[in-house]
Amino acid sequence: MTSAKHTSTTLGGAAIDRVVTDLHDRLGPWLQTREGVAAASVSVVVFWILWGAMVAPLPAAVLGAAVGVILVSLAARLWESRTAPRAAAFSRIEHPSDGGVDLQQDPNAGFRRDSRGFLWGNRIWFAGTGCPPCQLRPDTYRRLRAWRDEGDLPVFVARSSRRQWWWWRNAFYWESGDCGAEDVAALLVMLERDDEQGIEWELNARLADPIPEQVKRLVHARDRGRCLACGSDELIQYDRVVLWSMGGGNEPQNIRLLCAGCNRRRARGGQGQVHAASASAPSGSG
Repeated sequence: MTSAKHTSTTLGGAAIDRVVTDLHDRLGPWLQTREGVAAASVSVVVFWILWGAMVAPLPAAVLGAAVGVILVSLAARLWESRTAPRAAAFSRIEHPSDGGVDLQQDPNAGFRRDSRGFLWGNRIWFAGTGCPPCQLRPDTYRRLRAWRDEGDLPVFVARSSRRQWWWWRNAFYWESGDCGAEDVAALLVMLERDDEQGIEWELNARLADPIPEQVKRLVHARDRGRCLACGSDELIQYDRVVLWSMGGGNEPQNIRLLCAGCNRRRARGGQGQVHAASASAPSGSG
């Protein structure tokens, strides 16, 4: 009886720790934004007015503060949607649906900045050929630059439909094979050497079968749109547990979601760490 009670207490403590960690991971970055600062400030003012000045019951004051946070967040969403940049003509180009694998440099791709964010905050956007503008948090952009400066692997930047965009040195490239960083690196080295025969073999032999869209939808729903290693929902990629070049297929149980950072660690040899973190993920059904 004592052992069962101890086990229950341990499991309850672990669940609470996970909730606290999740809240910290979500609220920490948000409270560093203008929306988070404004929402926190409004909630404090509303709570002080209701509870201190108007002597309202504590539950009513807490509810009023929560409503203040919701209203500020709705205002921020409306502001951001009204001030989002218009998609350039090149970013509205539709991707061909022939299912083939390709790699090309994208001269239109790049980062853009503006100062029209919520309460006139600075924003960073990425857009490319066939990739409408997608917003990046400032800390995410700094992390991408740091990875780019390391120079050993291409940096995953964005995904749109069937294409992924990569940052390599001072240029951007897109590929349509759901490749990992190490595969893209091999292709780009061949591209720099004008090794057309090597590129053709790599694309047709090793990377000939992109992940089907229905499998992506199933895996995204199964993994709840988050990295299985760290829980992040930014820069998400579809990763093959067993690489295509090593005989891995496109079955849902061989596909998982990893963020760009965890995928880089895997490519550098951190496979065991990623496996350990994602071992409890539910396996997909064929």
